[in-house]
Amino acid sequence: MSEDDTLRRIARLEEEIARLCATINELNLTIVVLNKTVENMSASEKRRTEIRDKSILFVVGGFISAVVVWIINGGLIK
Repeated sequence: MSEDDTLRRIARLEEEIARLCATINELNLTIVVLNKTVENMSASEKRRTEIRDKSILFVVGGFISAVVVWIINGGLIK
């Protein structure tokens, strides 16, 4: 193996290392973006669940209030 072959191999290895580093950086960026997307989706789902739960409580509370008013006003006795 000559010195030129060794230098060419070193140059190819350096190029390959540079490509691998660039790929790793792109993958890290993709992972960060995916993590942020998952966090946003999770927060959105949590807000949606809270709104649904509050709506259900409001409807049930209104129904219970209507039944109590109906009972106080005489209910079935009328």
